[in-house]
Amino acid sequence: MKWIDRGPEPAGVVGYARQFTQGWIDYFENSVGARPEDYHWREFRPQLGERTGDICWYCERRCDTTFDSPERSPTVDHFRPLRRFPALAYAWSNWVYSCRRCNDNKDDGWPEQGYVDPCADAAEERPERHFDYDLLTGDIVPRTGLVGVARQNALRTIDDLGLNAVDVRYYRHRHTRRFVEDLSALPIGDRQDFAAVFTEQTAEYAGVTRMVVEQLTDLLR
Repeated sequence: MKWIDRGPEPAGVVGYARQFTQGWIDYFENSVGARPEDYHWREFRPQLGERTGDICWYCERRCDTTFDSPERSPTVDHFRPLRRFPALAYAWSNWVYSCRRCNDNKDDGWPEQGYVDPCADAAEERPERHFDYDLLTGDIVPRTGLVGVARQNALRTIDDLGLNAVDVRYYRHRHTRRFVEDLSALPIGDRQDFAAVFTEQTAEYAGVTRMVVEQLTDLLR
């Protein structure tokens, strides 16, 4: 997971918020009426996906926009779950571009201290301050020195979203091993440019690759 700049709110979000938010509040908080059937946040899914080239903001795998792979189909996740925070149903600041699997794993859960936000405004709350990568195992792990609530948030995010599930870890580890092998085979003068390509915002596993690069400073000198 890496920090994502969600970008400016598109035109149209405010109008939907004014028209439909109260219905979600009434249903979930006041038990009034039937569950609303408006899901207009889906209209903004392509704009969210464009920020990262259709990369899931949680697991960093590219979403399958052809829908051939249901688990990897793109969705709009409410970072603070709709059931718990209906007032944020149409809040641009609460929408996360997510593959179906990560969205389903997260579901309506919301620990007391929440999860690590891929779009956190404060620098100290961003993913890079919470996570690191184990080159040997392929696991996402809490960053060294992380303590207290921050460490618990990191662990819950890893566990609840399944960021170290066997298949997720396998493809991520395969990617990083190949990256390290290819990087090592290049002349020293070409390595910085090579690393830059794989850490761009729209590159698959860009956040993890940045963590790897931090650990391989000797190879880049």
